[in-house]
Amino acid sequence: MNARPGLALGGIREDNGDVNAQSETYAEGAQAPVTRTDASSKGVPMADESEVMLPGSREEMRFLRNNSNWVNMIIAILACLAVVAVVLLIAPQPEVDSQRVVDYQTIAEQSEDSADFDLIVPEIPSGWTSNEASLDRVGESDYTSWYMSFIGTERQWVSIEQAKATENWAENQVDDAVAAETVTVGGSDFQIYRTEDAKEYWVTGKGDTFVVITAIATPETIDSFAKQVAEQLR
Repeated sequence: MNARPGLALGGIREDNGDVNAQSETYAEGAQAPVTRTDASSKGVPMADESEVMLPGSREEMRFLRNNSNWVNMIIAILACLAVVAVVLLIAPQPEVDSQRVVDYQTIAEQSEDSADFDLIVPEIPSGWTSNEASLDRVGESDYTSWYMSFIGTERQWVSIEQAKATENWAENQVDDAVAAETVTVGGSDFQIYRTEDAKEYWVTGKGDTFVVITAIATPETIDSFAKQVAEQLR
């Protein structure tokens, strides 16, 4: 093939000044200057020059994840404490006068002659007091009963009611409590009834005399009162 007149096969370089000079420089292997910024894989800067964590950056997300476990744990503990506090506040408490103090032993001595049965008079633990003691007929009951109420430490409460009556009278004193078990203490059998609010009724009797112990107290405390009731019923 014949070349066109005036044209070289390798092409003619036009004189474009600095453009051609720059092209030759790059062709020899030098790289053009590049302005570089630290960026994430998506091209978003992770931190500024002062190394301050930028909102939405991976560093911020990682920091939040690492610290969220402690925060959640603290919130859970506070929530549990709040629930416990609410339960303690709304839990039913025995309707007793914790400020009043009476000498139940003296009242028992004064009432002995008016009763047709021997009155039970227990010894109470150290730190306990009696806030009520009376020999009376309560409400529409056909029976006169000897009643004592005791206030103890750690929000404990125990009452003892005794009457010369029938087993039906004793069963009526336990309200809506459910029969749970029968135990033998001090030689006497006690039928135990329990309620959902942790109240217990211990019922026992000998002949035509029945005793009902009502308590919100530790098992050891209730057991100590039951032993004295059993001993004095003999």
